[in-house]
Amino acid sequence: MTLIAPWTTRMDDARNETEFAEVCPADIRVFAQLRGRTVKLSQIRREMDFSRQAAQQAVDRLLGHDISVASDDPGRQGDKIVSITEKGPRWQSFAARQIRHIETETGDVTGEDAKEALCEHLSDLIV
Repeated sequence: MTLIAPWTTRMDDARNETEFAEVCPADIRVFAQLRGRTVKLSQIRREMDFSRQAAQQAVDRLLGHDISVASDDPGRQGDKIVSITEKGPRWQSFAARQIRHIETETGDVTGEDAKEALCEHLSDLIV
């Protein structure tokens, strides 16, 4: 948490100066879960362990930011199919630049080998 808080603040500060200023961290998590895929709302809900209402609200916010679109699922009444819009890749590029910047600064402080080891250890924690 000691590392995550300042990184999150830096990402928020950088985002505040872009077209993505109004996108909140929870919405970013949902967008990241899309991973460029076209996904059913029910699948997002299951993958993220969200309630139906929380998933719907997050997707609705992404719709409001024109980052995603949703249509009715013809195969399942009440479900939606969610995909990203042309604005989505701009968000992905912005986020990737910010992450690379943080990784570069980390490597500058720790050295490249230690940074790579840190990344490996953090990846091991993701189960």
